[in-house]
Amino acid sequence: MAEKSYAHKRSEKQPDICLQGKGNMGTGISFNLGLTNQHLLPCAGGYLLVEGGSKKKFPQFLRELESKGIDPGEIRYLFITHHHEDHAGFAALLREISGCRIIVHKEAVKPLEEGKCAVTGGGIINWRVVFSGFGFYVLSKGVRMFFSPVKLGDADFIIEKDDNELLRSLGVPGKILCTPGHSPDSISLLLDEGSCFCGDAAFNLMHWLGHRYCMPLVSDMESSYRSWRKMIREGASTIYPSHGNPIPREKLEQNMDYFKQEDLVLTKVLPKLVDIFFS
Repeated sequence: MAEKSYAHKRSEKQPDICLQGKGNMGTGISFNLGLTNQHLLPCAGGYLLVEGGSKKKFPQFLRELESKGIDPGEIRYLFITHHHEDHAGFAALLREISGCRIIVHKEAVKPLEEGKCAVTGGGIINWRVVFSGFGFYVLSKGVRMFFSPVKLGDADFIIEKDDNELLRSLGVPGKILCTPGHSPDSISLLLDEGSCFCGDAAFNLMHWLGHRYCMPLVSDMESSYRSWRKMIREGASTIYPSHGNPIPREKLEQNMDYFKQEDLVLTKVLPKLVDIFFS
């Protein structure tokens, strides 16, 4: 399924677009679709899109593109940080109209092709999240367990380990890091200038929940912190989570190892609860 060669013909002219949003991400366009941040990065022959948001938000996404003078066909690649619906929900719809090639971790292939979020153990970061109504807030934003299945083929890129070559061959100056913790299939896109698009490897909303920049739902706490260390070690200076504003790397350093796996709550019943409320 993964290609043997990363060879790709580069276009002669790259788009020159000033980024909209906070932080120094180089060139590109950043926008928010209700709950999930998305980023268009210039690449060879068009754009690479980081995240395919919730299916419910696809019409809004198309309006955003139109307002910026971008045709969906200019999106050459879709980088999915992990398979959850608010990150991959409209991937199939986008592929239909753009023909984009998809970049995902190998652990995301099965749930993407089934069109269902996989609950992979773990638990909730603390009881405050449980009693806050956070789950109902996510539901109100249109996030669900099921989405249109995404069939992957030979033209797509299946990531099995950290990769320093693929993005460069596509005209994007950066590397791919495997950053599990929130989910086993989580990957991040790190640009050479220090911007790291990490999906749900970090979180920057609702600090009153006491999450310390961790996603409220975590599959493996120790893996989460290892992923933070990897991003920092590899040169991330500003972390762009899919939910919330950019995070200076110092914030991750200051909150490293705050939670332990045994601190997670609802670990035994979480899969059943997710099936009930998000189906």
